Amino acid sequence: MAFPWIVLLVLACLALYSLFIVRLRYRKLRHANGPFLAAFTDLYRARIQFFGPFVPALEQLHRRYGSIVRIGPNTADSYSSLRVFIGGKSIGSIIDMQDEDRNRAIRRAVGSAFIANNLLDYEPKLSATISDLLENIRTHHIHSNARAPVPFNLYRLIQLFQLDFLFLIAFSSSPGHISQNTDVLGMAHTLYKRIFHWYAWQPLPRLERFIYQNPLWSHLLTVPSPWARTGAQHLASRLSSSSSPQPNDTDNTNPTTLDLLQKYILASKSRPDLIPPSSLAGLVNSTISAGADTTSGGITTVLYLILRHPHVHAKLLQELHSAGISTPLRYAEVERLPYLGATIREALRLSAPLAVPLERTVPAAGCTFGETVLPPGTVVGCAAWVVHQNKGVFGEDAHVFRPERYLDATVEQLQAMERANLAWGLGGRVCLGKHIAELEMKMVIPTLLLSFDLNLCNSNLDIPFRNMGTFEMELNPILVTARERGQADK
Repeated sequence: MAFPWIVLLVLACLALYSLFIVRLRYRKLRHANGPFLAAFTDLYRARIQFFGPFVPALEQLHRRYGSIVRIGPNTADSYSSLRVFIGGKSIGSIIDMQDEDRNRAIRRAVGSAFIANNLLDYEPKLSATISDLLENIRTHHIHSNARAPVPFNLYRLIQLFQLDFLFLIAFSSSPGHISQNTDVLGMAHTLYKRIFHWYAWQPLPRLERFIYQNPLWSHLLTVPSPWARTGAQHLASRLSSSSSPQPNDTDNTNPTTLDLLQKYILASKSRPDLIPPSSLAGLVNSTISAGADTTSGGITTVLYLILRHPHVHAKLLQELHSAGISTPLRYAEVERLPYLGATIREALRLSAPLAVPLERTVPAAGCTFGETVLPPGTVVGCAAWVVHQNKGVFGEDAHVFRPERYLDATVEQLQAMERANLAWGLGGRVCLGKHIAELEMKMVIPTLLLSFDLNLCNSNLDIPFRNMGTFEMELNPILVTARERGQADK
């Protein structure tokens, strides 16, 4: 009686074996090297990405298989930055748009808000928010009658600062995260959950879409967050006025004097086909959330690495003092300080916001990378942390925090390091707020160093940015203490 079942089992095994052989022979990436299981299923990548550590696993794969490694049936990872693919279709991203035409239209419509020439438009609001940050530290973490200062979570405090500043430039008002010393809208936790979701589900986009974006039940899984509702309320209030007045603005059409919400409204009026009114709240909220993720993590990382390396801390203070910088400082005073700039670049190199690959889809023309043919539709990713560890570009000490590498390098070496720099992305998908983030870093970091004697509570804390990028700071809080510097030290 069991004989037919045995026959069926054997036939099923043969069918599966034949299916695997056919897929192995005719798959898109049959010319790319990589783990055997990755040729058949994305579960291989999902396993190493979810259980980790992901980046060391990628590095080991590249050492074994070369600069291009197949990590899924239709997914390859590159050890080098692929500028040619940056203009391709973005996939597997909750933040990025998938429609390139729409992406370019939005960049053209609101691009004036983000270009370097208009940075000074943001300096007054940034200076005011920095003042609130200093007051918060003095009020809540430095007590004159206490024997020791009160430790605080550096990343969490910088997040509150960043949220206030982003709300100011987006809506011309803020909920007062810094003044209230709390996450008023619960945004920090929401952002972390979103990134963790992205990190966990990126290798399995089809399954993620089926579970979380299925029209049959997606409405049961989606609950608008308080900050999303706040954005919608700002939009409704702005649209209810025919003139859409801006606080303290006399020209309601000059792109350089409007907040981001108003710029999006004007863009929607000029191109409603690409930017429908229904998408405005989501666009502004995504701008805020993206900036809150990356810039707060970047500022915290730079400070963390400075405090872990006393010689870098001392050289920075020496540069600031030699330049005659005092607080409150102006951006023009610190914009071109060489060691400050090198320190920021080096810190961002060692702490990419995300450890997972930044993915694009190969366009219709396909591409040949070295000796590997990548057909149209292939998903190609670059894990920034892995690219930034390339010893052929950054030297044998690529794993070391050494700002001097940018000051001692030749012109050719600088160009090579710049081409391999994925801290802000590359090409058509370079971070839209890059210049604003650099403005913040170059004003916030010197201000804090000049105003306070900052110290890590645990000087041996080693954050493994290679696992989840800067979001490791959620799992490994950076606790610091601050003492007011004497007037002579400022």
